[in-house]
Amino acid sequence: MNRSFRYITLTAIMALSLLSCSRKENGVLLSRGEGLLTLEFGYDLSLSPVTRAESQDDMTFKVEVIDIQSGVIVKTVDDHHTLQNEPITLREGNYIIKASNGTDVEAGFDSPYFEGRDTVAVVAGQEASSMITCTMANVKVTVSFSDAVKQNFSKYSVDVTNGLPNGTLTYDGETLAGQGYFKATGSLVWTITMTNTDDTEYEPITNEITNVKPRDYYNIHFDINGSGSATQEGGVSVRISVDGTVNEQSHDLNVNLNKAPEPVVTEASGADLTDVVRAAQGVGLVGLFRLKAEAGFKRVSLTHSSEAVTALGIPGTVDILASEAGVREAAAAAGLTWSDCAEGETGAEIDMRQLLSSRLAIGTYEFAVNILDMQSQYVSTKITVKVVPNVEVSTISTNPWAKFVYVYAQYNTESEPEGLGFEWRKAGESAWNPFSGELTKEGTAYSARIGGLEPSTQYEVRAITAAEQSDDNIMSFTTQAADQLPNFSFDNWYKDGKNWYANADMGDNYFWDSGNKGANTLSEVNPTSPEETFVVSGKAVRMESKYVILAFAGGNIYSGSFGSVSGLGASINFGRPYTSRPSALHGWYSYAPKAIDKVKAPYEDLKGTMDVGKIYVALTDWSSPFNVNTNTGTFFVPDEDPAVIAYGELEIPENSNGEYKEFTINLEYRDLERKPTHVLVVATASKYADYFTGGVGSVMYIDEFEFLFE
Repeated sequence: MNRSFRYITLTAIMALSLLSCSRKENGVLLSRGEGLLTLEFGYDLSLSPVTRAESQDDMTFKVEVIDIQSGVIVKTVDDHHTLQNEPITLREGNYIIKASNGTDVEAGFDSPYFEGRDTVAVVAGQEASSMITCTMANVKVTVSFSDAVKQNFSKYSVDVTNGLPNGTLTYDGETLAGQGYFKATGSLVWTITMTNTDDTEYEPITNEITNVKPRDYYNIHFDINGSGSATQEGGVSVRISVDGTVNEQSHDLNVNLNKAPEPVVTEASGADLTDVVRAAQGVGLVGLFRLKAEAGFKRVSLTHSSEAVTALGIPGTVDILASEAGVREAAAAAGLTWSDCAEGETGAEIDMRQLLSSRLAIGTYEFAVNILDMQSQYVSTKITVKVVPNVEVSTISTNPWAKFVYVYAQYNTESEPEGLGFEWRKAGESAWNPFSGELTKEGTAYSARIGGLEPSTQYEVRAITAAEQSDDNIMSFTTQAADQLPNFSFDNWYKDGKNWYANADMGDNYFWDSGNKGANTLSEVNPTSPEETFVVSGKAVRMESKYVILAFAGGNIYSGSFGSVSGLGASINFGRPYTSRPSALHGWYSYAPKAIDKVKAPYEDLKGTMDVGKIYVALTDWSSPFNVNTNTGTFFVPDEDPAVIAYGELEIPENSNGEYKEFTINLEYRDLERKPTHVLVVATASKYADYFTGGVGSVMYIDEFEFLFE
């Protein structure tokens, strides 16, 4: 085959002389049992959608470091360019280094996938290097038709498959001009279906392309042979070009009503192969597949794309009729066997009962049995197997909060068992507490929210049925802490020069800040100050919106720190470290708004309307505090920030008439699994103060805040 080949060395080449031990001494690495690994990358642009004129840096490779012994991915780098800065530190051991670009699908249009691998041994205290060349790992296929076909046939479509469960693409209509990419399994089977202009539908024609390798490019071109007649006696000529090499094939288009039935695959225990087949570990009752082809077998293969199955020694494509002895022995050692069968025979068996019952971990696996018979009838039977524990139910996972936990489980039986539920207890206790609430069910999965728990406490939970309460099903978890924020009662205050702070001091207790520092630039104004008489308890926060130095300054308080004055505005750092997950913010406020008399774009139309107070809280997973700059227009917008995990707010338009009002702001969580790194609590006497808009003299008091955790 003629392939155009070009090799480009990427810029992500680490020089040992520049990096290596300038960052860590060999002795330190040796004491930790670690070594350094530097990587070099290259890629081959043959068949790549990247044009030759594009920059070599346009392709970004994900790098995965896989421990050979365990098969676990120990490090992932999403962009290989970041490896220019320093080598990878690894524990001593043997690793597979995998670099990839694109998604490794079984089949897909416009889905080229590049991959390269290398193995490397890392020795503690030493440096190792790896060179990875990435090439296209899948096969490209296009389909075309001659003008004669288009003139004589009203409908035509082509199915191309590599035999994998999800490895089929259909070329018709809009996809006819598409570029299909397939995982390389050693063969491609194509089937053409055609209807002529007289609405005569012809028997599908199927054939196989063998010896298919990664980076092959096949263009399958269909034409009418002879005079171009589309009668029943006519034929279709198939020309398959492989990297410029043409393979001519001719097939008669005859309607044959006497063909044998299509090949079929069944499961010996009666499992429905159109549904998920459930195989319990240690049982071995499911997984004997019977194959039948009355016209006789021409080719039979078993395919999969599971790395877990490949790791057991079973290749992605197993030729059932003519597999090599080494492949057969390796498969048998993994628990996969098949009966001796030759071309032309009509029956065979594939036995994976031992594979499913004792060799594969709990999870879902996809296989396909592909049969091409002697009458060119091709059938690919997809088999989805779910390996489950040999118990009625399994506890899958927990998501503990401070005073409740989400528990997830599944049942492993064909139908829902009686008495489905959960039990829980404190660690160390003997008696179990039954969960009496409602279960959330979806298919075989079910879950519950178990409440009434104590923060920072270890518990145990298990999924149960009426017939099964097994200790093997127990899962332990520890509830989260129910942390309150420092000085949440606002009783402690500290004055640093002209500026008031709602903190005991400006050292370790520095948690709250306000706009005081910016407002006090020329004189002591303090829009935010302590209140000692009009309180719920102890002291409170008094916030009054004022006009200072040609600008409107809203009275406010927030968890964070004041940065600096920026023009007529300020730079502010929003958020403080926090990892608990409260359900609500509870507290007290009193508000006396004024008419808005200071406005800036885009809120000029608010002039004359009443001011609005606002309290809000956000939990985020920022890596550092969020920088707000009112001068440049950089603001925190919770609806647009993907780092926001939970948010709640209270807008206050009415006058409290000199009284405190109790409030609760419920937090709406956008993700129940993510855990926060920062908390932002903000209260302001003027909702639009960030935009220099509000009513001078609007006053808000707040007191006795606390987080709720139920």
